[in-house]
Amino acid sequence: MNEKDALRNVRLYKLYKTFGEPLMWGPILISCLMNLGHMKLPEIYAMEAIVLTGVTILQIPAGALADNIGRRKTIFIGSIFLSISIFVNSFIYSSLIVWTANILWMIGYSLCSGADSAFLSDSIKILGDKVEYRKIEGEAMGNRYLITAICSIFVGYLSEYYIRLPIILSIPGLIFSTIIVFNFKEPTVYKKYNLNEQVELMKDSVLFVSNNKKVQWIIIYITIIGVASKVWFFTYNPYFEFVGLDLKYYGIVFFALNIVAWFFSKNANGICEKVSDFNIIILLVILIGIPILIMSTIPSVFCVGMVLFQNIARGLIEPFLGEFMNRHLNSENRATVLSIKSAVSGLAQFIALSAFGLILKTYSLLFCLQMLGIIVLIFGSLAILKFKKIFK
Repeated sequence: MNEKDALRNVRLYKLYKTFGEPLMWGPILISCLMNLGHMKLPEIYAMEAIVLTGVTILQIPAGALADNIGRRKTIFIGSIFLSISIFVNSFIYSSLIVWTANILWMIGYSLCSGADSAFLSDSIKILGDKVEYRKIEGEAMGNRYLITAICSIFVGYLSEYYIRLPIILSIPGLIFSTIIVFNFKEPTVYKKYNLNEQVELMKDSVLFVSNNKKVQWIIIYITIIGVASKVWFFTYNPYFEFVGLDLKYYGIVFFALNIVAWFFSKNANGICEKVSDFNIIILLVILIGIPILIMSTIPSVFCVGMVLFQNIARGLIEPFLGEFMNRHLNSENRATVLSIKSAVSGLAQFIALSAFGLILKTYSLLFCLQMLGIIVLIFGSLAILKFKKIFK
């Protein structure tokens, strides 16, 4: 593949990332599952935990498949599953439909996760110093956050008119993203699929991770931040309801938080050039842990604004940690190792979501959030101390 094709890949990747998730469903996601799917919050956490177990199981073979048959094919199949998933979600009327949609999402996410990051990294490698991973990923995610922010303004009002409408309006974006993937150009010539080679690739990649302390640390740190963010996100709607925030303002809040995420994602490369890796790693822990403690200790409509701090982290995470991870990987097993990272994160999310759901059955939402904030700060501090020893 030549530089022209690689530049085209980078442009198309930005479009793929921009429209690769439902753009209008986020502000009312949990409310839909509770009101349309007739599920309680602990049930939702349990379901997510089980689905993430499936993701954990599928991640590594999916990554090896991408390394074996090509990133483009793997991402394309995954994108089809994700599109079908949101279509099924638009018909939610029972927990069975919710489960079906989540299983489809599980397959699609497993195929795309790792493969898309590896695809971008290999395309950029062909271009040399002409483009930077962090800059492209930051711009791509920034575009998604900006469009999501604009869409979020209308979500609350559309939901009051017809609560399924934001889900339905999210379908075209995912279909468009799938069409974009079809037009990707594979960065490397891959051999015909071979099951034995795939198994060997998985073994070699697991061995690579087990012998690389830097990669191990990155995976653990990404897992801490990712798990905390996931658990916290699922409490957004219940917390809004608890403090009495009107449904029509949900979209306004999500507009604000996505604008924050857009700004920091778009400027992630510039920020990372001025701020050291170590200081950003400290900052991400603070941005997640402290706001959770504040909003759970002082519950009020004003503390809804604490979610903005998480979205500073959200804007920085993919560009910074994505580049940081790829910096320590080789091309031949990149997608597989990235899938190992996602699998570890998925397993941790399964444990965390299961535990959080169980605790919610006994203790209040605020108490559970306080525990989450304390745990993030403890594990984040331990990771920071370990960083200084490993990355000397």
